[in-house]
Amino acid sequence: MSENQIQAGSSVESLCKKCKTVTDHHVVAMLGDKIAKVECKVCRARHSYASPKAEAKAQAAPRVRSGATGTVKDAPQAAAPKAASPRKSTAAASRQAQAQAEQWEKLVGSCPSPLSYGMDRTFRSGDVIDHPVFGAGYVQKLMKPNTIEVMFKDAVRNLRCGKLS
Repeated sequence: MSENQIQAGSSVESLCKKCKTVTDHHVVAMLGDKIAKVECKVCRARHSYASPKAEAKAQAAPRVRSGATGTVKDAPQAAAPKAASPRKSTAAASRQAQAQAEQWEKLVGSCPSPLSYGMDRTFRSGDVIDHPVFGAGYVQKLMKPNTIEVMFKDAVRNLRCGKLS
């Protein structure tokens, strides 16, 4: 057997579909003398083998011939589709966070003595708790068998609690 022969378990470079770059991979499956499946050494994703040269082909700009003049030039790059404008999504997220903070302040601010949180304690919907890490929170919902949904100033979190009845 030749030293350069690739087989299952060999190490090869491949275009990783998860990492979106060329990385080292282990060969997982072969079809005859061709590589069929590989596993990325970085992210552990398994996928079909893609030659490292495929990335260079994908990045090369297509060339088109102008109909009137007959000259060859680079084709205009297609713009990547945008989900939403960064300013709009940031502004919307900011407004949402501000509304949540205001609601939290209204629900928690008026409570003189919140209940201390413990995983073994039971709570009711509407209770205000004091968590050692997250701070004051408002119990929004009871979820069976032993979970509560709590609104804290920065986020809504699910916490474990004593068995609900």
